[in-house]
Amino acid sequence: MEIIKRVLVTGGGAPGAPGILNALKQSNSSTEIFSCDIQENTAGKILADSYFTVPSGDTEQYIPEILQKCIEHKISTILPITTKELLPLSKNKKLFIQNNINVLVSEFDELSVANDKGKLYAHLDKHHIATPSFCVVNNHLEYIEAAKPYINSDTTFIVKPCFANGSRGFRIVGSDINEGDLLFNHKPNSTHISSSKLNSILSSYRFPQLLVSEYLPGREYTVDCLIQNGDVKFIIPRLREKMNNGISVEGTIEKNDEVIDYCYKILQSLRLDGPIGIQVKYSIKDKPLIVEINPRIQGTTVALMGAGVNIPALCTDVQHLQNFTKPNEFPIKWGTKFIRHYNELYF
Repeated sequence: MEIIKRVLVTGGGAPGAPGILNALKQSNSSTEIFSCDIQENTAGKILADSYFTVPSGDTEQYIPEILQKCIEHKISTILPITTKELLPLSKNKKLFIQNNINVLVSEFDELSVANDKGKLYAHLDKHHIATPSFCVVNNHLEYIEAAKPYINSDTTFIVKPCFANGSRGFRIVGSDINEGDLLFNHKPNSTHISSSKLNSILSSYRFPQLLVSEYLPGREYTVDCLIQNGDVKFIIPRLREKMNNGISVEGTIEKNDEVIDYCYKILQSLRLDGPIGIQVKYSIKDKPLIVEINPRIQGTTVALMGAGVNIPALCTDVQHLQNFTKPNEFPIKWGTKFIRHYNELYF
């Protein structure tokens, strides 16, 4: 009799959920796929075999509710795909293990560093791993001091909250930004802002801790990584050739050894676990540097299926992963190009 494996993919309403759910469905007929979300009607409700709603990941009710649902449905693995639930799940990882539920998330201390861009950059700097030049600021006066060298030299720089996901709070700052041009010739989701306008906003708004850092103008990669118990199994760079609201919609699976080696050093220093995404961009000196780490599976990770690698399926298959003794010990179809598009689902 075939043993049924039950996997829960959270965030059924997230942009990346459909691809991840479909990847799992294509992998193994003996896997029963569950999904959940705070909303009732999501893509996950249609694509998964079973579905339920849960409280938001940052509420006190989330852990007791999702644990109860997992026990009730005999779910053995949780694959979280939204940022706000990562720390609560990690903090309560032992509770799930006691109930024979494996949560694919890093340990709390390591996750706390990876999730906070200020702590992450400081950690890498301490371990002599190259980062963009940066400064963490807590108030308007600190921001003025951190931004002054860039503004005085008429150099573009960036700001972003130390703890945020997506493009929330991220801005490319320059003194030559034409606000009229932005208003009439660009879509309202532009990430560019003038230094004078940003200064005006920050002077009158109580903002979260910000990372102020150099702007990286070169090629950009999302690097899909998979780690099992400290052993790095995959480091696969995806060149981002076209983006829509920060999401890759066109790119190439590229064997860039420089990026792979750089990300390996990062992973060795942090000891993360499970599926991980690392954002890397090339500097003005043509060196790959960290942008951020998303310590969870990436929505566009499913693009790797075109190159023969099904990360959602692999990260839920413990025994199969143990066969790989070094990174990328797998027949990857390097050079594969991909595009993503919208698809409709109907209730």
